Amino acid sequence: MVSAADGLPVLFDSGVRTGTDVVKALALGATAVAVGRPYAYGLALGGTDGVVHVLRSLLAEADLLMAVDGYPTLDSLGPEALVRL
Repeated sequence: MVSAADGLPVLFDSGVRTGTDVVKALALGATAVAVGRPYAYGLALGGTDGVVHVLRSLLAEADLLMAVDGYPTLDSLGPEALVRL
């Protein structure tokens, strides 16, 4: 729980594969999200260009998701943005 951090930054790291995962973590209160495996795959397959492609893809997906769902800024995200199915 983010509240247990008592105001300290919360870094989310584990299982982040998509821009949607990034948005979920931020909506739950994470200060920052670490992305490991996707950019490592990008590096292995395409070097620097592969890493750039992966990071741009993650950001584009996160941006699109937020726009479609009506969240114009990161500050507007909160736990209420998530619906458990």
